[in-house]
Amino acid sequence: MGWISVLAVAAVAITLVALLVLRKKGREGEDQGVASVDFAANLALAVYLLVLAYAVVLCRDAISTSETDIRAETETLSEMYWSIAPIPEAAAIRAQIRDYSAKSVSLDWPLMTQGELSPVPTKLLEDMRAQVIRLRPFGDESKSLLQNAASHASEVAHARSVRGDDANTGLESIFVISMIISGLLVIVLPWTAGTRPTRVSITGDAVRVSVVVIGIGFITLISHPFNGLSAIGPDDFVAVQQQYDQIDARFPVRFPAG
Repeated sequence: MGWISVLAVAAVAITLVALLVLRKKGREGEDQGVASVDFAANLALAVYLLVLAYAVVLCRDAISTSETDIRAETETLSEMYWSIAPIPEAAAIRAQIRDYSAKSVSLDWPLMTQGELSPVPTKLLEDMRAQVIRLRPFGDESKSLLQNAASHASEVAHARSVRGDDANTGLESIFVISMIISGLLVIVLPWTAGTRPTRVSITGDAVRVSVVVIGIGFITLISHPFNGLSAIGPDDFVAVQQQYDQIDARFPVRFPAG
């Protein structure tokens, strides 16, 4: 938000300075050269709007992809919990799955706005996978369920890696640079005609500046999947913890005899 405020203040300041200079030194309205200036300004506006539209599509796609990846991770955690719930020897793994889910919310999410993941849930996941591999349950059914759990643990590790990549994504700087350059041309080109400002032209200047600032500001606010207006929250991870409770109601935690 601070960067957007600076952009808005700078745009307004440049506009005011330009209008003051043109009011003192500008000529009365002339048709000479105005057509070519208008053409160049309209061309710059077309480029600006094209880049803006494409940037919006990219940002929305990134957010949608991140949401899908998070949902896949929590669904896999739920399936893993279902797999180990009937196994008495896996009671400790249930607690590890719960702990991983809770720590992902409390530790990962604040860091994901900066494109990082906390090492604590990563360590918990590694310990959980190791515990699944070391577990030696009794009975063929339990062994089959444990194999499923081991497969799900691997899938969770992959999903976490993908979530880390999603948190590290953002709109490429070339789009922001293109928007700023084309936006500046949209604002500045009409002033190059050197005509003295009128009420109508000042209104046009205000509209142009507003369109450019709002467009760049909007893109900045949706350019990261986990930060800004469309930031993805940990709702799926909160919901999956409620699913654990439902699974526990069906398969109460039991400890192996002896």
